[in-house]
Amino acid sequence: MTRSRLPRARSLLCALILLAAPAMAQDPPAEAPAEELLRFDLGLTFHRFEQQVKSEIGGARGERLVEESTVGLAGVASWRAWGPLSLGVFARYDTGTRNAGRFVGLDDQNRTIVEGEVGGDFSELWIGPLLRAQWRMLFVELGYGALGLRDDDARSDLATADGGTDSALRTSPTVAWLAAIGGQINVWSQLDVVFRVEYRVRYYDRRDALLADELVHGTQSFAPIVGVAWRLDAE
Repeated sequence: MTRSRLPRARSLLCALILLAAPAMAQDPPAEAPAEELLRFDLGLTFHRFEQQVKSEIGGARGERLVEESTVGLAGVASWRAWGPLSLGVFARYDTGTRNAGRFVGLDDQNRTIVEGEVGGDFSELWIGPLLRAQWRMLFVELGYGALGLRDDDARSDLATADGGTDSALRTSPTVAWLAAIGGQINVWSQLDVVFRVEYRVRYYDRRDALLADELVHGTQSFAPIVGVAWRLDAE
């Protein structure tokens, strides 16, 4: 190398070092996460809803027009079938109480009076297959309620043709769907905290027999679910 080329070569070497320095200073890339093989989810949900009438905001409280409380337990067992897709089975159980009435006026202490109140305790069980699509820490789920049973004290008006109301309401075989969107945060090893928002739509069309006059009773609901997931990764 001639003397005329030496300064140019030194300048080029210094430029390459300066360009490479930020990359060299970075931490080495982390290992790719292990592929999830099996996953078990368990979550809880709670819902409270009230409606009331008062003579003024902050006034005396009387009977509520509508009062509903629900607690629920959700579980999923799934297997990573291919790429982002997992197949599984879900179970969902809800129980609570609901009452509703008609406003008729205020008493001498300005408290609400309600009459014609209907309601009572209820419980619902869903079991069925589930498909999950996951991208990083986000996922969407679609499930079908192959078994859907509901005991509801408020629905004694939905009887079978022979007047029976003792057995549980059963979901229609065509409309009993569940959809959810959620995300997860890893907290320790293979344990994640999971957040979901779930939507369910279903029609009840029978008890131990079809409802009278072939009636159907439709219900849809949204519910937040908070829980945990434990993952078993492939080797």
